[in-house]
Parts: sequence; structure tokens; C-alpha cells
Amino acid sequence: MRNLLPALGRLAVALWAGAVAAVAFAVAPRVFRFLADPPRAGELMGPIFRKVDLFGIGAAVLFAVAARGSRWRFALACLLGAAAAANAFLLGPAIAGGKRELHGVSEAVWGAILVGSLVLAIAGPRTPPQSS
Repeated sequence: MRNLLPALGRLAVALWAGAVAAVAFAVAPRVFRFLADPPRAGELMGPIFRKVDLFGIGAAVLFAVAARGSRWRFALACLLGAAAAANAFLLGPAIAGGKRELHGVSEAVWGAILVGSLVLAIAGPRTPPQSS
């Protein structure tokens, strides 16, 4: 039972990284190319981006709880959760409201989230015990 929380935290951030990558590199480009109407494609993709960001907030919290014994892992999980929250509650709604100039900022945030979540998924929430 003691290993369940770290395993769930690691799984959650790995799934988050996969979702970000799938949406950013496969789904969104195809939708924007197929529709050829950026505002309409944005209307379709906005809820998908938001769902991934909301999942990410939960994944980051779960990982942070599991990683509270490691300062850098805890801090990175909190930072990534805050980035997902900024995307979900600030950038996404602003872009949907017509501030398309923020699109590049949102893409950069997702890029940072992808890299950070991969780092956490690889590192895991805890440092493995040293063998003697």
C-alpha cells in the first residue's frame, strides 16, 4: 500500500504527458488543417485543451503529494500544476474570447508542461533507496 501513491502519481504524470503530446502533435494539427478556419477549429479544440489541463492539475497534485519528500520533484509538480491552471483558467478563455495573440504563449506553456511531465514521469516521485 505504501508504494501505491508513488505509482499512481507517476502513472498520472505519464498519462498527462501522453495526452499533451497526442493532442499537440496529432489531434490539433489535423483539426486545424481539416477545418482550415482557425476560429472554428479553436472552438472545437478549446474544450479538449481544457480537459487535458484539468487532468494535468489533478495529476500534478497527486504527484506532488507523493513527492513531498523530494523538494525539486514537489516544486516541479506544483509549477506544472500552476501552468496547467493558467492555461485552463486564464489563457484558454482569453484566446476563446478573441485574444489570439496569446496562442503562442499557451503553446509555450504546453511545451514546458510536456517536458516537465516527462521529467517527472521518468524520475518518479521518490528517490530510490540506496542499496548497501
